[in-house]
Amino acid sequence: MDKVYRVVFVYPDGHIEEIEELFHSGKDALEYGNSLLAQVHGTESVINRRANLDIFDERESIEPYFMIVELNGKKYRMVYDSRGR
Repeated sequence: MDKVYRVVFVYPDGHIEEIEELFHSGKDALEYGNSLLAQVHGTESVINRRANLDIFDERESIEPYFMIVELNGKKYRMVYDSRGR
């Protein structure tokens, strides 16, 4: 089996989604992850403006990020973390 790549995305509310699509190159996975990250940042800024949240709002959010995992047969290996780790 050839190497394939999968994007794992962590949303601002903390939930984690393993994107089902498999990518045949790390570059394609990186482009997809960056595109998703830009969409989530845009959506979050609209939601926060609309919500007109006050200082007593206890919702915690984290900075969204994604990782790219290389799958090679039964082996998984993280090859990229958008947080720079």
